Amino acid sequence: MQHSRVVTVSRPAHSDPGTTRVAVVQRGSALGDLAANLAVAVREIGHAAAQGIELLVFPECFLHGYLFETAEDVHRVAVALDDPVLDPLHSAISRTRLSVVIGLLEHGADGRVYNTALALGPAGRLGHYRKQHLPFMGADRFVAPGDDGAPRVFDIPAGRIGLMICFDLRFPESARELALTGADLIAMPAAWPDTATTLADLVPRVRAWENHVFLAIADRPDEEAGMRFLGRSQLVGPEAEVVLDAGATPGTFAADLDLTRARTKTMTFIPGEYEVRIFGARRPGSYGALTDPDLPAQGREHLA
Repeated sequence: MQHSRVVTVSRPAHSDPGTTRVAVVQRGSALGDLAANLAVAVREIGHAAAQGIELLVFPECFLHGYLFETAEDVHRVAVALDDPVLDPLHSAISRTRLSVVIGLLEHGADGRVYNTALALGPAGRLGHYRKQHLPFMGADRFVAPGDDGAPRVFDIPAGRIGLMICFDLRFPESARELALTGADLIAMPAAWPDTATTLADLVPRVRAWENHVFLAIADRPDEEAGMRFLGRSQLVGPEAEVVLDAGATPGTFAADLDLTRARTKTMTFIPGEYEVRIFGARRPGSYGALTDPDLPAQGREHLA
């Protein structure tokens, strides 16, 4: 069994009342074993609370694992968000000041299964997000795309947090929507395969920079059902600075972030002469192709 540890970069706890201690959990899951994964999550929550962490992000599908082989398996393990089986998670968080984002397979009231990020605080559920963009791999082959219209941005004591999941990162519109609705930080559970090195190297920094927000990405560093996962959990700042990159090491990794930095969307180099207004210069009326579902994509879907 992997032992818990919290690795912290940046300033010591409580050195600046304007910062928020954010952490990403970089650990694998036991495929299909909800009880075992819940136990690990509860343990990590306890350790994080003891380290003064205020926001803790777990990987994608952490409570269930990811590489299921059949739709039947996915439906068998999925749980409703209000299922009492999740009570240990709620109980652990209720004894802390933590906000937690954790991935699971959700059994929706409509009978479909969703790849969901669940956000919880000491008083209960803060929100949830069902993954919208689904790659053809793992559990995502057998789940429905999220379309319930639930708010993706919500408040925690330190600021406003937005949710997306893994493959959503490839779509700039997803992060932009969160930034436009006020997210200071985007929390992103992930299950990056070890082929995703270019994605991990480049795209988190681009999304953070183009939206002037923080990103907290939690990935897993292990192997499941013959697939290696990349690790590379990250905290990225609004100037595209990589505050931390966990590499391939299991653990919980934390840093102190000033989330108020994400609320300034104008970069002023020479006042009145050289100012970049990230959102003020947008022209949404010119982007019709982005929202036209009938417009055929130009290019080949499959690469040789």
